[in-house]
Order: sequence, then C-alpha cells, then structure tokens
Amino acid sequence: MQTPVGPAARFFEDFTVDEEFLTQGRTVTQTDLTFWSMFTGDFNPIHVDSAFAREHSPFGTVVPQGLLAVAIASGLQERLGIFAGTGQAMLGQTITFAAAVVVGDTLRVRLTVRALTPSRRPRTGRVAFDYGIEVVERGVTAVTGTLDVLCLRREAVREAGSEAGAGS
Repeated sequence: MQTPVGPAARFFEDFTVDEEFLTQGRTVTQTDLTFWSMFTGDFNPIHVDSAFAREHSPFGTVVPQGLLAVAIASGLQERLGIFAGTGQAMLGQTITFAAAVVVGDTLRVRLTVRALTPSRRPRTGRVAFDYGIEVVERGVTAVTGTLDVLCLRREAVREAGSEAGAGS
C-alpha cells in the first residue's frame, strides 16, 4: 500500500543543507498556559500565580513553562507540511532556553537544514535541523536547539506503490 504524502511534503532527497523554513506565528494564550499546567501537573507558582510571580519572578509576571513553547513550536513545524507522510520519527532534539516567553507573545519557528545523512536502510535518511523559536514582538530568539528527523526517501514510496500494483 502506498504511503499517503501531503502536497507540501519533502522527501529526504528534497532537502538541501542551509535551506531555511519559517513557520507562521502563533500567540501564546493564558488558556495554553492553563491547559499545559493541567496536562503536565506543573503548577509551580512562577507559572500560575500572578501575585507570586510579580514579587518573585525575574520577569515580573507569570512565565509559561519552557516546554510549552517547545510544544507549540512542534505544532507550528507540523503545519509547514514538510513531514506530512514522509516524516517517520523524531530521532533527537536539543533545547536551550535563551529568553522567557510570556502570555501574549507570538512565536514562530525558523528551521535550517544542518546536515543530511542517508540511513543504512535505503528507505530513509536523517535530516538534521538547527532551530530557533522566535518571539516576533521582541525580535528575540527565546529557544534554540537541534532537531533530527528520519524522513522517507522518494524511492521508498515508489517501491511501495509498485508492490501494491503488482498484486492487482
């Protein structure tokens, strides 16, 4: 059976080193913070208690959990569509927090292809990205890191399609 592939999807061989992708923006809301706190169980007062945060936070306000920004970034990356049907697995990710994200900030993600490594298996290859989660309003990169994705090679989908047709 042929793997369904989205219209913007990229196969391993479609990526080039230094190629850059920029996502749409998404504004972090109080609802995001509340749901993330409920989902994770992280009710540290710096995240959920405005009075505490005004007095004790170095930012003077509640600050969403850092991984909330990373989770939002994951969704923004998916909306690019470049992994729709070709992304097989996330192989690794590093995360460095450089600046705070606050409720009301609009985030976008910049992905830059760092390296392309064919897998030992002929069906896939590793696409290594550098990424930054940018706060649009402040012009800062709040989170940086790397992201490694296992992607299908074009030939793998062709083979799957010809095998499906052979039995017809």
